[in-house]
Amino acid sequence: MGNERPDEEALREPLEEAGLPLTFYERLHAASVDEKLVLAREAAGHPGFDEEDAFEVGSHVEEALNQAGRYAELEGVLDVWKERAPRVYESEPAVRTWRVELALRLPGRDVKGALVSLARRTGDAALVSRLAEWCLYRGRLHEARAGLLEAWPQVREDETLAEWTRVDYVTRAVLTCMDAGLREEPGLSLERLNEQLSLFDRAVPHWVAQGLELRTGRRPWVRREGSALFDLAPEAFFDEQRALVMTFETELRVRQGWPWGRTQLLYPELFHLLPGPMGHGGVVKRPLHLLLPGLTDLEHWVRGLGDERALHPHVHAATALALRPWGEYLHRLGLVDDSELAEWWERAWELLSALPEQLAAANDPLLVEEAHRFLRAGWPHG
Repeated sequence: MGNERPDEEALREPLEEAGLPLTFYERLHAASVDEKLVLAREAAGHPGFDEEDAFEVGSHVEEALNQAGRYAELEGVLDVWKERAPRVYESEPAVRTWRVELALRLPGRDVKGALVSLARRTGDAALVSRLAEWCLYRGRLHEARAGLLEAWPQVREDETLAEWTRVDYVTRAVLTCMDAGLREEPGLSLERLNEQLSLFDRAVPHWVAQGLELRTGRRPWVRREGSALFDLAPEAFFDEQRALVMTFETELRVRQGWPWGRTQLLYPELFHLLPGPMGHGGVVKRPLHLLLPGLTDLEHWVRGLGDERALHPHVHAATALALRPWGEYLHRLGLVDDSELAEWWERAWELLSALPEQLAAANDPLLVEEAHRFLRAGWPHG
């Protein structure tokens, strides 16, 4: 008997390195939802439980709970892991992601604390942006701002990031600071805003002063006739296009009831969809050729970019829900006539019908419901 203990210890060491045994996963996959919850809690007590296991087990249980309409019960699993396997709990980024998503989906949770914790721990530009966009869609400006600012020092120094990713991050953070500042102080001055943006230094976009005036309605868009738009050089056209979209944000808040935060999610996705100076295949005869998304491009955006829905689902949803109001705004400005708008929207509406199912990747059931509701109400003859 005395010789057996060292053998047991020798067996235990490689087991700890190997993670949970395959038999555990076999039981987990075959289990009912209630049994999965029990197994997920028990996993934290296993000596081999590691970060990879936390991701695999958590992902499997999260999916099962979502399908069963019991997502809130994931919170109890994470609480057990925090108590019984604190090292793994602190090390796996997915755990903090689930904490933020739980906080966003369940009432009374600390969204700001969860997002700041994730931002501080990971500094992951894509992950923090996605969750900040969820906050912004719901008008939770202070939570989004806190998370984006917390991660910025690491994002700034991350040499693995593509420069355009960092530019998009700064744009989102700057707009969020502007939106939060305006909600706190509607008369926010440029000087006060620049004080808040000083930590971004030279990365602050050149259009901030213009944005503050146009996005608040302090200065309207100077209407240009179609011929004037046609004659603009590409750089000047893009400046004018940005100014027009910025004034459209006020329309979304006033006419559609969008909160501060959600309107900025049009950037940069709406610009990717707008035809630009080349119009529809280079044929520019009417302002709609410059300002309404081409139907071929829109079809590619809906059907060809399904995988990207998981990266920025709330941006994609906001863009889709803004398309009909965008057309109506152009119509009120006299840039698109009745027949052009009706013909374009009828086809666009058909294309957008595939979008709600793709948005399921957001892990935000309310977003999917809103997209369905918008499309049901969006039929041009209904």
